[in-house]
Amino acid sequence: MRKTWSIRHTIMAGAIVIMGAVAPLAAYALPAQAVEGQSNAPSTTTTSKQSTGTAQQVAAQTRLADAKLKACQARETAITNIMSRLSDRGTKQLSVFTTIAGRVEAFYTKSGKTLASYDTLVAAVDSTKAAATTAVDGVKSTSTGFSCISTDPKGFVMTFKTNLKAEIDALNAYKTAIKNLIVGVRSVQGTTSSTDASKTSDTTTTTPTQSTTTTSGGN
Repeated sequence: MRKTWSIRHTIMAGAIVIMGAVAPLAAYALPAQAVEGQSNAPSTTTTSKQSTGTAQQVAAQTRLADAKLKACQARETAITNIMSRLSDRGTKQLSVFTTIAGRVEAFYTKSGKTLASYDTLVAAVDSTKAAATTAVDGVKSTSTGFSCISTDPKGFVMTFKTNLKAEIDALNAYKTAIKNLIVGVRSVQGTTSSTDASKTSDTTTTTPTQSTTTTSGGN
């Protein structure tokens, strides 16, 4: 009986020790479960942090926009001046090309020479001149009015660049047409013109003859 009691006593004592050891762990486990349950529900602190983060992002974007605006405004005058110079350059080139074309046509008319393809070459000059004039006007119309505080300043610059490229292509085509006209006019300068031919046919050449008389005499 004593042996049985001692065994039971030992088991019970061990159980009490174990329970005593587990009890503190259970006490610590309850707050952990409570925290886990709270994590599933939205907390005011989390919402507040999200709101703060969103506000900081908006503020950062605003600062970035302000920095870009200031950078644009610092170069606004320079950009406007560049556009103006490029527009003036196109206008001057168009004027120079037109003057050259006019002189070539005047020279051809005055020379009296005949070029079979002359009318075709002049038509090409006239058509490319019209296209170049339109392109130059397009650049001129978008070379003024740039502003950093406008609705779309970047789009304004892109439109100007597109028009500028079209102007360059049109002026090159006009220049090529004038060059072809010059080559054609030069090719007939060594030939006889119709005026020269008529003058030659109307002119006669006479060769004077001389007679020789021999006189002989004697005593």
